[in-house]
Amino acid sequence: MNESVELHDVQGIIIKGYDKLKAATFLLLEITDSTKTKQWLASQLPMVTHADISTKTITTAVQLAFTYSGVAALNVPAEALKTFPPEFIEGMVTEHRSRMLGDLEDSAPDKWKWGGTEKDFYSIHLLLMLYATDDSTLQHFYTEQKNTLDAAGLKIAYQLETSKLPKEKEHFGFRDGIAQPVMRGINHTSDNEANLIKPGEFLFGYQNEYEKYMFSPTVAPENDPANILPADMNNPLLKDLGRNGSMLVFRQLEQNVKAFWAMAERAAKEQNTHDDPVTPEYIASKMLGRWPNGSPLTKCPMEPDASKETFDNFGYAKHDYDGLKCPIGAHIRRANPRDNFLRDSTGDQEKDIEKSMKFMKRFRIIRRGRSYGAPLVESMEPKDIIQAAEDHKERGLYFLCFNSNIGRQYELIQQTWINNPKFAGLYEDPDPMIGYPGIMGDGATTTFTEQAVPVRKQVRGITRFVNVKGGGYFFMPGLNALKYISSL
Repeated sequence: MNESVELHDVQGIIIKGYDKLKAATFLLLEITDSTKTKQWLASQLPMVTHADISTKTITTAVQLAFTYSGVAALNVPAEALKTFPPEFIEGMVTEHRSRMLGDLEDSAPDKWKWGGTEKDFYSIHLLLMLYATDDSTLQHFYTEQKNTLDAAGLKIAYQLETSKLPKEKEHFGFRDGIAQPVMRGINHTSDNEANLIKPGEFLFGYQNEYEKYMFSPTVAPENDPANILPADMNNPLLKDLGRNGSMLVFRQLEQNVKAFWAMAERAAKEQNTHDDPVTPEYIASKMLGRWPNGSPLTKCPMEPDASKETFDNFGYAKHDYDGLKCPIGAHIRRANPRDNFLRDSTGDQEKDIEKSMKFMKRFRIIRRGRSYGAPLVESMEPKDIIQAAEDHKERGLYFLCFNSNIGRQYELIQQTWINNPKFAGLYEDPDPMIGYPGIMGDGATTTFTEQAVPVRKQVRGITRFVNVKGGGYFFMPGLNALKYISSL
């Protein structure tokens, strides 16, 4: 069954990404007067950008999300609070979750810039996301919004400013944001069936890839006297607070650009021979799974192809089963194993592919990240990054992703695929780009294995190039749910 998504009730960032709104800033707010904040929320409702608005017609956008402490501070009934997902209730910085996500050593929560302390868990309540076409428009828009906060009983705890890098790249110099799922029921199409995902994987209130309705936060009817909320799909006797909302994972990831490329340069020198020349760009691309321009190694194993910069309709099972083009441990192959996840599970390749593609649809996430900090070099070219001097400036990625089940989607990807040194038959190879080397022991370095004939190649001594500097789990409600919360 294909369900139509109620776009007018979904916050737009979940569906659209706002690529044309190139400037953005994120405000983490503390509620100091819940009554005033709810009045402010009611006044903000007409300004919150929904997904039924064309991004061609807007110059700014506003989005809102809450922490668990935030929804509690706004007097959401205690019984309703218990119905939120456990990951959201517990937060990102519990001890077992830090181990699971690899948030240890330099990425430990006690070293974060925000979100890592008990104080932040209880005082960061609301995420206000502001987008605009350019920096000057954003500055004017931000000033307008900021001037309303004091009277709204809101205090800025942290402001996170973003940057738009040249050539649609991230700081390591690779094209970003290529592989994205397409939600069924929103009038968008894709030539890649594997990317067409049921809306329930991202939004509460719709069927997911199990053909079930994800358990959504609910409210007893007596706590919704104005009858604002719809009936819950799993239990019509309850009201659905989650419908058209999503769970937002937000992590600040600091990138050590020079260290990454120094490793690639060292590895290239170790492997380089007269008969088999190897470049740092080749090593780095093998680790990611795409060339810096975005073209995938599975289709372009020897050199980048400008005609395939955003190409995403490919698999591994038939054309790269053994990882001779795109290594099995490459970042994009771990984050989305595509049609090659259930390897040899039936003894029939076609059945394995079919099962893998169906299985993988249950673990997709919608990414909406933004970079922060100035690029090391404006060209974003690897050769220029390698030659540039270390400037010791902070730069990285605000990783944002939407899913309806944090544990089954984001956390599983991070723990079972990204940080797993034995992923798909490997031995001591966590993700070379964003994985946690300490999974092999305190202070350990790890290995990246490139499958090759007649013998494999390995890059050893890999350290951590991406460290977590902040994070939290948020609930981004539908607009109808925002109306309900503001009425409490």
